[in-house]
Amino acid sequence: MVTRAALIFIGACLNPDQAAWAGRPLSSDDAATADTGTCQVESWLERQGGDRALVIAPACGIAPGMELAADYSTLHPRDVLHAGAGLAFKWAPEAWAWDTPAGALKLGLKLSASWLRPAASGWQASELGALGLLTLQPHEDWTLHANLGRTRERSSGNGATLLNLALSWTPIEQAQLFAETLANNRRQVFGGTVNTVGGRWWLLKDVLGLDLTASREAGTGAGTVWSLGFGWYGLHLPGRTAP
Repeated sequence: MVTRAALIFIGACLNPDQAAWAGRPLSSDDAATADTGTCQVESWLERQGGDRALVIAPACGIAPGMELAADYSTLHPRDVLHAGAGLAFKWAPEAWAWDTPAGALKLGLKLSASWLRPAASGWQASELGALGLLTLQPHEDWTLHANLGRTRERSSGNGATLLNLALSWTPIEQAQLFAETLANNRRQVFGGTVNTVGGRWWLLKDVLGLDLTASREAGTGAGTVWSLGFGWYGLHLPGRTAP
């Protein structure tokens, strides 16, 4: 069995709570989807000591409030795992958004599945997950994301409750900084709490951004997982033109 602790350095996207990456640089997901007929491509390199992974994660808006996403990861060295992959469907309809005294509130739902390719065999089903998504913007410069749901390891049937929390700050238009915590109630199976800090710099606002993150699993001697990546947004599907 491959645990979450063993997988963190190959891109947390291999786990269903983060499958089809949530939107760099965060791994906590937001209650929003790509516009219908548009796509995004995110890619990043993760490194922990001598271990590294390259991840690519496209996503497209397939209908109003609906998004289909995927990811593919390759690992080096490849003595334990060769690769991982994930698929996710997110639903965040416009009707699930309100203005409240605490700020703009949005809700959503995410369903996901992941697969692993161990070094000694072919592709194997890994995990299934479901998350409820909440995004609250109490101020134009601050955004809170909260995810609550379940994950189940398909080979053993072991399951866990997941809680992801993230706070994002936009000090200037071109920059985003954040801190987040990813936790579960079955640490012996899915690994310990992972804390992450990072940021993004927009080369073109809301179109092309570069990001850097640092993650560490609490209660272990594992080193920091560094990632460097980019996101490219607002790509139009063939036959579609910008409004």
